[in-house]
Amino acid sequence: MPDAPQTLLSEEARQVLGSLEFRPGFLSEGRVSGVHPSSHQGQSLEFSDLKGYSYGDDPRGVDWKVFARTDKLYVRRYLDETNLNAYLVLDASGSMGQPQSGRSKLWYAASMLAGLAYVFLRQGDEVGLLVAHETFSVTCPPRAVPSHLNEILAILSNVRASHATVMGDTLASVVMAARKKGVVVLASDLLTGWDEALLALRTLAARGHAVFVLHVLSPEERQFPFRGTVLFRAAETGESALLDARGLRRRYLANLARFEENVRMACHQAGVFFVPVNMSLEPHEAVARMIRGTAQRRRTALA
Repeated sequence: MPDAPQTLLSEEARQVLGSLEFRPGFLSEGRVSGVHPSSHQGQSLEFSDLKGYSYGDDPRGVDWKVFARTDKLYVRRYLDETNLNAYLVLDASGSMGQPQSGRSKLWYAASMLAGLAYVFLRQGDEVGLLVAHETFSVTCPPRAVPSHLNEILAILSNVRASHATVMGDTLASVVMAARKKGVVVLASDLLTGWDEALLALRTLAARGHAVFVLHVLSPEERQFPFRGTVLFRAAETGESALLDARGLRRRYLANLARFEENVRMACHQAGVFFVPVNMSLEPHEAVARMIRGTAQRRRTALA
């Protein structure tokens, strides 16, 4: 991306994210060893439940404290740990190319997805990447080998924002591909195509996936610092209008707050995690905050 002021995944980002684990907290159905609780019983350190002792069970698993209370033999069972599939979806529509100077929303969203890919691959998870673009869409199937990170970074570095939004179609392909429970992360400004995207996100969440929406808006879009008469142009349609920014500001901010609240409520009702992104932070800091927030919600749910 020509407007990127630095690499998508800096050495500082690797150091910060290298100590984190992203554990959404559901029973995974991966194929190899990992850090997530599996739907299969095993011998990890995460306790699952007790079962009555039967002939052939390992006597080392007997819970003697329960025996002392009940005079009955029970065996402690544990959840095996496995990996998961993570699908990262980047909205590359025209509006994501704003602002045109400095850090665009596209660069910031790509940097966040690069950071998440780094965390997932370090955990042994399989990571796939989909670029939602009307003309140059990209689908990179999930893989878990460390070298896959370079492939993902190369794709993200070459994305250009243009054309209309096609998030709905791209997410529909994730619905078809994601047969086992995993993680789906969408990074978008949600300026158009939200209703179509919500339908696919709701379906994924209903199937047991942990679904996250990263709502990426620029500081200008969140604060509307414009003054005087300004020419506004829609990046995806090319339509333009000469407007009094001062008179428009209050109505714009009210509409933005209403839209974001509607999206938040729709995500909550659909079982989707809504994450408003603050672009004043470094991308890896935003990723770390998202991961820690997920861990906090998981601890609260288990309390």
